[in-house]
Amino acid sequence: MRLAEDDRARVPFALIGVLLLVGSATFAASLSTRGPSPVDASADAAAERVDAGATAALRTAVREAARAAARAPVTVAAEEGPGSALAGSNTFRRYLRLRIFLAARDAVEPVDHRRGDAVARVSLGESVDTTAAAIDRVSVSAVDRGTELRATVRGLVLRVERDGRVVDTRRLNRTVTVAVPVLALHDRTVAFQQRLNADPLESPGLARRMTVGLAAVAQARGLGQYAGLPISNVVANRHVALSTNAGLLDAQRAAFGRTDPDAAAGVRAATLRTGMTDLLSPHADSRVVSAATGQLPDPNAAERTADGESGDALPATRTVSVGVNGTADAAFLSLLRGEDGERLESIRRGGYGATVSVGADRRTVRREHRPGPDPPGENWALAYASVSTDVSVIGGGSVRPLDRIGTGQRLLYRATRRVVERHTVERTWVKPNVSTRTTAASWRDVYRVRVTATARLDGSRAPARSVRPVFEHGGRLAGPNLRDANAVSRRLLADLGGADGIARNAVTGGATSASAPVTGDRPDDLEPWLYRDLATLRERVRNVSVTVAASDAATAGDNGAARLAAAVRHRRAELVDAPREYDGVADRTRVAARAAYVDRVLARLEARAERTDRRNDGIGQALDTAGIAPDRANALADLTPEPPAPRDATGTDSGVRGETVLVPDGDPAYLAPGPVGGEVVDGIADDEQYVGLAVRNLNVFAVPYGDAADLVTRTLLGDPGRVSLHAAGGALVAADRTLAAHPDPTLRSRRDALEPKVERSMRAVRRTAMKTLARETALADAERRDVVDRAFGRWGGPGERALAATNGSLARATAAVAASRLSAGDAGDGVTEDRLRTALRVDLRRIVTAERVRVSEGAVEDAVSTRRELIEREANKVAETATGKAIRRGTGGKVGGVPAGLPISPTFSPWVATVNVWVIESRGAYGRFAVSTESGSTTYVRDGRQVALDVDGDNVAEPIGRNERIEFSVRTVAVVAVPSGGLGVGDTDGNADERSVAWSDPEPGPRCLTPTGECPRE
Repeated sequence: MRLAEDDRARVPFALIGVLLLVGSATFAASLSTRGPSPVDASADAAAERVDAGATAALRTAVREAARAAARAPVTVAAEEGPGSALAGSNTFRRYLRLRIFLAARDAVEPVDHRRGDAVARVSLGESVDTTAAAIDRVSVSAVDRGTELRATVRGLVLRVERDGRVVDTRRLNRTVTVAVPVLALHDRTVAFQQRLNADPLESPGLARRMTVGLAAVAQARGLGQYAGLPISNVVANRHVALSTNAGLLDAQRAAFGRTDPDAAAGVRAATLRTGMTDLLSPHADSRVVSAATGQLPDPNAAERTADGESGDALPATRTVSVGVNGTADAAFLSLLRGEDGERLESIRRGGYGATVSVGADRRTVRREHRPGPDPPGENWALAYASVSTDVSVIGGGSVRPLDRIGTGQRLLYRATRRVVERHTVERTWVKPNVSTRTTAASWRDVYRVRVTATARLDGSRAPARSVRPVFEHGGRLAGPNLRDANAVSRRLLADLGGADGIARNAVTGGATSASAPVTGDRPDDLEPWLYRDLATLRERVRNVSVTVAASDAATAGDNGAARLAAAVRHRRAELVDAPREYDGVADRTRVAARAAYVDRVLARLEARAERTDRRNDGIGQALDTAGIAPDRANALADLTPEPPAPRDATGTDSGVRGETVLVPDGDPAYLAPGPVGGEVVDGIADDEQYVGLAVRNLNVFAVPYGDAADLVTRTLLGDPGRVSLHAAGGALVAADRTLAAHPDPTLRSRRDALEPKVERSMRAVRRTAMKTLARETALADAERRDVVDRAFGRWGGPGERALAATNGSLARATAAVAASRLSAGDAGDGVTEDRLRTALRVDLRRIVTAERVRVSEGAVEDAVSTRRELIEREANKVAETATGKAIRRGTGGKVGGVPAGLPISPTFSPWVATVNVWVIESRGAYGRFAVSTESGSTTYVRDGRQVALDVDGDNVAEPIGRNERIEFSVRTVAVVAVPSGGLGVGDTDGNADERSVAWSDPEPGPRCLTPTGECPRE
């Protein structure tokens, strides 16, 4: 059987399949029914022997073809030539089928047997014209859980000849099963590759494992840095490399049921090396040390001492608490001062305001008709008529019931009068030649008039409730309670003529109504009582908070201020706490002040939410610039560890022939970011160096005044070329500490250039403190100056004072010194001191975050970079004996004493936490990756080689495709959040963008260190 090629030759193809033995009796019977002459015993024996020989040959051919396909697999088909027929979703299976066909062609061609004058032969039948047609003649499948391979060959032809004449022909399909787990080896390797490149948000794999592991390492080391341990590089490439290789082991275990022993040993060795590098002192916090090795306990788990009490556990910062905090102070002070709206004094005054009104209500009781003109006789004519009215008011007495007639209204006075109008009409009549005559007639109208005096409380922010008592002495504080309204009502009544006069006027058309405002006397203790109530509410509101995932805060995934505003709005009625009935106007005024205060807080929280939106926009831009979408960064940072896969899900396969154990073997076993010699990497030329891993980690907010942070703060803080007072003060403090141990002249010069700039900013802080004392106390100018001098003097240098100003310590100290100067009368009720503390907190926080106190970025960067260089030099000197204690002694304090990270909120008002983000990338490939059965009988190899086969039988191998190296590419993030204060968190070693040797844009990845990056094979 030949495969036609260019019409030049007919090329035979041997079919590798399983020939089912045909019973000789059945075969003889079939022949006896077909030919005119019966088949004798010699023909039957020849057919039986050929059948058995062909079956044995096919079984051997399938076995060898499967093993050869494993040794040199094809996963990418050639674009041209016979290999193009392999293209498709099952390239390897099509390649295996072709291999079997070619092996079967060669295996069955020489099989024949002669018995007597009968000859039996097996062939592949008619010619096969294309590679695709050859592939279609074979099918393969895995049986017994992949431990064996079943192959079926179609179109096998068995012929029997006698004396050169064909006496019978039969087309057969034959199936054989061999114990070669080639499909399991391939499928498991494909599954391994899929786990390496699985999207971490969609399925488990290398990327998810790295994301979770590196997040734990970064968080623990970041907390250690915040706590004062000498960590200058929170996330280093050594951590990324170790995490990558640990993830590769996990993927091997999941795909093959076990790991490469050499790779496991490499991870253990790298873990030890990384642990030694990260060992900070003989007594370093074990949580930080273990984090360096990837063995991190849950940072949120409370640590307990032997007696059950909490130990000195690092703060839990998987989440951050966004609270009202300083916004409560700002709203409180603005209400006291009347900033951005009404002030507390106007609420107090308005709470004791009312309007008294007097009015009359007339109702007709009787109305008689006016009598018509009645002449005294005939021919009398009416000359004229006149009417007179006599009004009388009947009734007396009045009541002052204080009846409730509506919310906030009372009836102060009520009187009823009967008013009678007696009308008399006199008519004059005339008659010609006769004297005039007069007639008279009368009638009357009767009215009932009600005279009232009412008092109505002025409008209020307090929810509408009844007030009792009101307009009489009593209620909370037992004050006058607007009882003056009664006197005002009496005056108004008298001015209108009393009840009788008003009733008469109601009938005759005179004035019947009048009104007048009333401002009641307030109790002496109303003001301190209201202040203390508001101060208590302020502390309660200050503690309202919502929990935000640290990852959301760091990746612009949440607006904590907006959720905080919603929480306060939801609790508004609870916070205002209006009773069902007010106990007098003092109580109503108290609730009105609470409502006004809560509304002030809400307005400021909404403003915070708008600033947070702008900050989130900036974070999004910074992440985009770093190469990762904010939404994806947020989702990655929220990933949690996955439970380990069940052992039997991917473990040893068992079939009818017993267990099949698959053992992975990667070269290099441990993918290092540095070069290794080709002599230790199978598949790489000995004289080459191979780099199997390229890693990069980019610290997005390495310093709080770098390019990325500027994207966040530009719209909030103005000029991005200036640094916050907090960052500048921290840099000055760090320089002072280093100079104390190492008097370096360059650092001294840079430090001295920074100091006057910090001092200039602190002068603005000093002036603000003086103004606040003048506004809130009666201290004389000299006393105020002395208070500020003593408070500022508690810190030895400008850097320390700058930090104290930004973290609130300076405000507390100033308030404490001032309180000690106040007279007992001023501070006896606690109001004056509380107001002073609040005012200083708000005013100093406002000034330290103002644009005008920011410091030149250049001066800060000069001091920071010079100190960093000095630290590196000194650290190198003690590297041979590098215990953490020696490093700290040699570098003069915290190695991480450089400000880093992004404050949330970046205005420090309020400062919720400091966060940082690392964008981490890892790309790698094995020079050679093999998977073998435990016995070693079959090995599946992926090394990137080209594969060629003699498809057309001309003894020249044609390229049909290649196999792909096992490779991967991971991009993920690690997020760290630490509490507010301190110097934040981040890489402070000056290398925010750390890249390994094989990382080169635009195509970073594993490569040979050659000019072309190609990896010659050995």
